[in-house]
Amino acid sequence: MADLYTCSCGNQTWEIFDTGVRCKTCQAEYVTPHMPVAEFNSAITQEMEEEMVE
Repeated sequence: MADLYTCSCGNQTWEIFDTGVRCKTCQAEYVTPHMPVAEFNSAITQEMEEEMVE
């Protein structure tokens, strides 16, 4: 299950961007050092394909 992160306003719903996240309630933005979505999807797809071959 995904971890839930709570904003200082109490909200747990976020818009996710390549460079960070934004609270959907108070619009506070936080820079996060996460992998860009396209790169993440590519990595997961490659990992799944490797498991299917094994």
